Amino acid sequence: MKKVLLLLIIAVLTMTANAYAEDAPPPGQIGVSPSMLELSIGSKPVNESLKIFNLKKKTTKINVEVYNWTLDENNDVKLLPPAEQSLDQWMIINPKSFVLEAGKSQVVRLSIRPPVKPSPGEHRAIIYFTEEKMETAEAGEEAPVEVLFKLGVGVYANADPVKNAASLSALTFDKSGNTLKASIANKGNVHSRLIGTYSIWKKAAFPGIKTAEKLTSDGTEGKSPEGLVASGQLNQTPVLPGHTRTIVTRLPGMPESGSYIVAVSGSLDGEKIEKIYPVSR
Repeated sequence: MKKVLLLLIIAVLTMTANAYAEDAPPPGQIGVSPSMLELSIGSKPVNESLKIFNLKKKTTKINVEVYNWTLDENNDVKLLPPAEQSLDQWMIINPKSFVLEAGKSQVVRLSIRPPVKPSPGEHRAIIYFTEEKMETAEAGEEAPVEVLFKLGVGVYANADPVKNAASLSALTFDKSGNTLKASIANKGNVHSRLIGTYSIWKKAAFPGIKTAEKLTSDGTEGKSPEGLVASGQLNQTPVLPGHTRTIVTRLPGMPESGSYIVAVSGSLDGEKIEKIYPVSR
């Protein structure tokens, strides 16, 4: 019997600064671009499209499904039944199944047509692109493990009036776990994200938080500022309307004993956030 491994990629949980990039996936994979959609809805239909890439060396079959969803207490996707105001009920997708040759791409079009007036705030859907197996093992042969992909694209559709009202109650550095923990309460009617960067510096070389933000956001290829140990993007997992969540960003390890500065520069619903944390090892 053919062995199948299903690899689940939920794009809605991994929105980074390049979430809208039109880059194709790494070789040997199935990918989708963009990895997230944010749009406004009202009385008129809204049309969008996604592109699926097959960079495998063989033809594959893709099925498309759409669901209503939320995030549970662990920030994992939880599917919900459809409702009158759920976006999945208003969405027409074409095609919903297709065969994609190796090295080719396919455009999938979607149209949002609410039959009722959308209530103010955010309406969500998740579009799953599921790869199906197309080959079977010959009689008496043991087929290798086949890696299949299931990609999720989060769709956020906002209806006026929109209220952004998230607040950061705490941003702490956990030395034992080498993590940043952001406690966020969202009292608005659309999701919010903590957007920004972190950087780790040798204490003696720390240039100050504003200079640190500029040096790490510039991202000059092949050059690293003196004393910079590591830098990266903050975890941009969304905090949905009416939810309070702790968003954790895992930092790379500090390579040796000594004194360091962890610097955080970001924003939440337009509010600037700057923090520094001295660390001794």
